[in-house]
Amino acid sequence: MEYQDGVRRWGRYEGGVPEPRPGSCITDSLRSQGYNSSQDLPSLVLDFVKLHPLMARPVVPTRGRPLLLKRSVRYTHLTGTPVTTPAGPTYDLLFLGTADGWIHKAVVLGSGMHIIEETQVFKEPQSVENLVISLMQHSLYVGAPSGVIQLPLFSCSRYRSCYDCILARDPYCGWDSSTHACMEATTIANRTALIQDIERGNRGCEGNRDTRPPPLTKTRSVLRGDDVLLPCDQPSNLARALWLLNGSTGLSDGQGGYRVGVDGLLVTDTQPEHSGNYGCYAEENGLRTLLTSYSLTVRPATPAPAPQAPAMPGAQLAPDVRLLYVLAIAALGGLCLILASSLLYVACLRGGRQRHRRKYSLGRAGRAGGSAVQLQTISGQCPGEEDEGDDGEGVGGLESGCLQIIPGEGAPAPPPPPPPPPPAELTNGLVALPSRLRRMNGNSYVLLRQSNNGVPAGPCSFAEELSRILEKRKHTQLVEHLDESSV
Repeated sequence: MEYQDGVRRWGRYEGGVPEPRPGSCITDSLRSQGYNSSQDLPSLVLDFVKLHPLMARPVVPTRGRPLLLKRSVRYTHLTGTPVTTPAGPTYDLLFLGTADGWIHKAVVLGSGMHIIEETQVFKEPQSVENLVISLMQHSLYVGAPSGVIQLPLFSCSRYRSCYDCILARDPYCGWDSSTHACMEATTIANRTALIQDIERGNRGCEGNRDTRPPPLTKTRSVLRGDDVLLPCDQPSNLARALWLLNGSTGLSDGQGGYRVGVDGLLVTDTQPEHSGNYGCYAEENGLRTLLTSYSLTVRPATPAPAPQAPAMPGAQLAPDVRLLYVLAIAALGGLCLILASSLLYVACLRGGRQRHRRKYSLGRAGRAGGSAVQLQTISGQCPGEEDEGDDGEGVGGLESGCLQIIPGEGAPAPPPPPPPPPPAELTNGLVALPSRLRRMNGNSYVLLRQSNNGVPAGPCSFAEELSRILEKRKHTQLVEHLDESSV
């Protein structure tokens, strides 16, 4: 395409194209002309690229289709080298770097591409920025932001059997029947003795025995109705897992409770007919390789335990039940102790209050030798009133229910002097007047004193009568019937 200034748009270029054509690869014919790289191209070719950056038609692959289509992968760099096999054909070996740090090794086969191996180069995902092949060092140098790593161009020793070596289809590797090993073609003097099948990858190993020992049979035992997983890992992403029961019956996904996955075989709801020998094979390009085998035994389900008869009375209880009983008894004992203490405390309080609320009365006169005054309570009886024969109790003891007040042993007080005799009637017929007269009703009285000489003693005076009454009441009970407020 070229830009047309007259119409101001891009149009198809109809002129001549210089040689070598811009965008073409450097081939052997161009190398013979002295063009070993794009930097050796003449200025006419470079100027043509600057003036005509657009193509009028899309650039299609040589064989009409892409060599490789891979999902979820973004390739960032590509490099390759031709490899000539011992049989004579030459194959293009490519190394592709991805945006997450993987290297894919692939060989071009006709109109397609076969990926030999995938290698994770860096621990941390990072983009591959450069790839350089060194045929002298037999190495691949991988450049990334974190550094440069050197990888071998081939690793034939990792293939342990003839089928693995043939299925890899690596142009650098072949199976040596004399040594029964996968060898690198450049190290063998007689390269024609190596067995390779790059195009199909399934022929040449029919008469060669496998040097690897057969895998050991693993035993699995399950109960009827349980699920069991038989693991099996495939060595190649291109291989398909094939399961055989007793060496002949092929198992498919969803058939009779079988689930075939990338991680193994899952048997659900196992039954007695599921018992047998299971073999896991890797099938690729029509070749089968035994990877692992299992011997599965389905045992009958364990019957449910019969219900136990109820324990007889007095039977020994379980340790945990006995422990609960001991704890319950201890708790009840503690509660009873607390209640008993509370009741005792309340009884003491009530007894103290009753002692303070007793009612006393004056008792009878004491025994001879002292004038004791008894204070009688409501509930008790004074000694000598009901039971005169109880000599075991002391006079005035606490057990009698009475409180006695016993005066001291000192000499009794002398009797009061007799009151003066009342005034005698005078000769004039008037009774002797007191020495003082009260003022009553506002009237005033005049005290007339007369001589006491010769006045005879009259009857008892008022003071003497009052003293006699007080002495009498002193030895008598004040109140016959006591109430709660009387003392």
